[in-house]
Amino acid sequence: MFDIGKKKKDDGIYLIGQNANDVTGSCIYIKYNGKKILLECGLYQNNNYLESYNINSEKFKFKPSEIDYVFVGHTHVDHIGLLPRLIKEGFTGKIIASHATAQLMKPLLYNCAFILLSEANALSFKYKRDYSPIYTEDDVAKTLEYIYEFDELHTQYILDDIVSFKWYENSHCVGARQLQLILKDKNGVSNSILYTSDIGSLNTKNHYVSNTEIPTDFNKVTIMESTYGEPGRINKKTRKFDLEHLRVAIETVTERGGTVVMPCFSFSRTQEILTNLYNIYHNTNFQYDIIVDSILSCDICDMYSNLLSDEDLDLWHKVKSWDNVKFIKEKEDSLACVKSHNPKIILSSSGFCTNGRILSYLHEYLNDENSMVIFSGYTGSDNSYLSYRIKNYKENKFIKISGDKVENKADCISLGTFSSHANRNELLTYGSKINTEKLVLVHGSIVAKNSLKEDLKEAISKENKTFKVVASAKDMVIGL
Repeated sequence: MFDIGKKKKDDGIYLIGQNANDVTGSCIYIKYNGKKILLECGLYQNNNYLESYNINSEKFKFKPSEIDYVFVGHTHVDHIGLLPRLIKEGFTGKIIASHATAQLMKPLLYNCAFILLSEANALSFKYKRDYSPIYTEDDVAKTLEYIYEFDELHTQYILDDIVSFKWYENSHCVGARQLQLILKDKNGVSNSILYTSDIGSLNTKNHYVSNTEIPTDFNKVTIMESTYGEPGRINKKTRKFDLEHLRVAIETVTERGGTVVMPCFSFSRTQEILTNLYNIYHNTNFQYDIIVDSILSCDICDMYSNLLSDEDLDLWHKVKSWDNVKFIKEKEDSLACVKSHNPKIILSSSGFCTNGRILSYLHEYLNDENSMVIFSGYTGSDNSYLSYRIKNYKENKFIKISGDKVENKADCISLGTFSSHANRNELLTYGSKINTEKLVLVHGSIVAKNSLKEDLKEAISKENKTFKVVASAKDMVIGL
């Protein structure tokens, strides 16, 4: 590892986060004209508690006390989850976010602190040594004091005589933004960096968000995500197909007296699935309960009522007050729901089935051939993911859940069109139409970035442009 402060004094963009090599752990360090800036400070997440703990505990490659600003594109934990550790170690600058992102950070960071404590306890038990949590709820409380809200799109906000910025539309999730960071050099000349963070579809089918826009301004450097950059990551099915698949699946399961178990991320995915269920069934004689069972999911559903406006708010009020929807926060109510085998639809976190109340439902219903597990997003790439093992039931006849061996007999389907990420073709469109000197691909596998890089070269040429495309690597430095 290099030490930015000692070994490299030049102004530039330092790709120090895990997102330089992976699809998690977003963090980019920028040094320019005496200012020190972070583009996000996210938690590294995978299914190996020890590996995650070690990576998230690594010494920062900068002094937190010297950082002036942290810009946050959206509130997923792999983009904000190390902020409390940053504050814990001396950061006193400003965390810049949109209004919705700023508000949503509170429940998501408190939930993250709870999970980190649970994981530290699990590691301590397994390895018979003391693993302290990376940070605590007290650190989260302090973090919230450093968050500053800037909400308007296309407005240039001036933070000081060197740093200013603009937000651009991003359909990745409620509150998400793309960032144009504008930096003045010693002669007062402006350089700008476009950072997409995770970007959503250019033509989204998700509710409560607007299409991702392609900024037309020139930027010296553009940093673009490449999560779905691999050639095979093109979903040929449509949202209309998935919704019909969902409807048929639910009606088949409920008619035979089973339960539909839908693992959903608490933020964005739960609300999106719930809204689609409302659109499918609210004008029918549908008589089954749709249960949101997760404290965090329920809290975020409540927050949507304050974060949305106009037609989005009207729709959400209808969804949330729909008679079929039941919200469960109390543990006793959750346990009773698990044991009740009346036909129902369960939405519970987490999406990868790594923790949370979803495990109790899987423990109860995975061995029920009348029930069904429905995934609505990425299920992992190997057997280290419980979601992957459930989905690949032919190779996993029995699955260990909470220490018990459970027969994997329930039906299982996956719906692929609910992703909040731009697909490969949209990344090619976005990346070829921007105006920039250099396009840097981050937040993707090596295969995804290199494949996308080659096809972007051709797409850029067709647009009669000539800028360079670079696939990121850990600790890469881009001069400014």
